[in-house]
Amino acid sequence: MIQIDAKEYVKSKNFNPSKKMGQNFLVNENIITKIIESISFDNVDTIIEIGPGLGALTKHLVNTNKPVICIELDKRLYSELKVKFKEVKNLTLINNDVLREDFDLLTQNTGKTMIVSNLPYSISSLVIVKFLKCKNIDSMYCMLQKEMAQRLIAKPRQKEYNSFSVLAQYQSSVKFLVDVNKNNFYPMPEVDSSFISISKNKQYEEQFDKFLKIIFSSKRKTLNNNLKARFNSNEINSIFEQFNLLPTIRSEELNPQQIHDIFKFLNKG
Repeated sequence: MIQIDAKEYVKSKNFNPSKKMGQNFLVNENIITKIIESISFDNVDTIIEIGPGLGALTKHLVNTNKPVICIELDKRLYSELKVKFKEVKNLTLINNDVLREDFDLLTQNTGKTMIVSNLPYSISSLVIVKFLKCKNIDSMYCMLQKEMAQRLIAKPRQKEYNSFSVLAQYQSSVKFLVDVNKNNFYPMPEVDSSFISISKNKQYEEQFDKFLKIIFSSKRKTLNNNLKARFNSNEINSIFEQFNLLPTIRSEELNPQQIHDIFKFLNKG
């Protein structure tokens, strides 16, 4: 297996990890093994890795013998990966910003596809929404800031529960897999991380996403007051009658299915 030592690379190459790109490299092989073992590669034809860095996960992903597509923004790391993995036939490297990459085009002929990623924290929510919108990718395994992971798995009435929680949970099954302490990275980030899986079971609905932003626009307000920004009093009253809701109820007290039922009721016409 290809050997990768992030600390040695940074020192020997005088490499300055970019804070802007969120470059914190996994350096604990035991954690890396736990992460790989937590991933189900069954019924998957192609793997897309976002932000491979120096290839800590890549070296294991290519050993599945499935086609692996790596998207790396940093030209320095892209060049290093090309050298390190030059003998690997089932690896394709792309030097691009993942937010600019057309996932639908990329996955036109890749069969059943999954994403694996150690995401830069600054773009994690954007990449997850991009994944949720893509019709051809069914599952995603990703490293997130622990706070973000908790938001994705949060339940109603928990302080982390918000529109993003509802969107992800209604459209998919979100599972916590591995806790990763910050000292397992180099350079060490300021926060701990969690490795999670997101498995889609429904297609993305743009109008539902917009509806969530309306009803969670102000956590201090009741559902009734947030709905006033978009719906008239007759529509709002009909919701509370149809679903037998208390007038003081807030959006964060409702589960994802209840919220989608309300959305469908309001848009039945």
